[in-house]
Amino acid sequence: MTEPRWFRDEESFGVYDDGDVIARNLYRDVQGAEGTKQRIFPSIHVRPDHRHVGLAGRLTKYSMDITIQEGYRVVPICPYVAQWMREYDDGAYLKYRDEPAGEHFVAD
Repeated sequence: MTEPRWFRDEESFGVYDDGDVIARNLYRDVQGAEGTKQRIFPSIHVRPDHRHVGLAGRLTKYSMDITIQEGYRVVPICPYVAQWMREYDDGAYLKYRDEPAGEHFVAD
């Protein structure tokens, strides 16, 4: 299993294993109402045969660290990502979170 990677052209972060994508954290970048850079995380997917080994958590941490380094605020629509932000490292990532609003649910 490889380390998480950023697939900029596909707007996702993911993990490969033997050439196959086994996990993917999708995102979409937007500019918020006050001009704030925001990265929306609508869903994370892990192949069933790779679940329950901490892969989603590892991928989420990687995704959050890159997002914050890039100067984005995090908008977690995905329930897993929202819960991870509340619970990981005693909620240390919550200071980078923006609550989802109607504008975040508009399709491209």
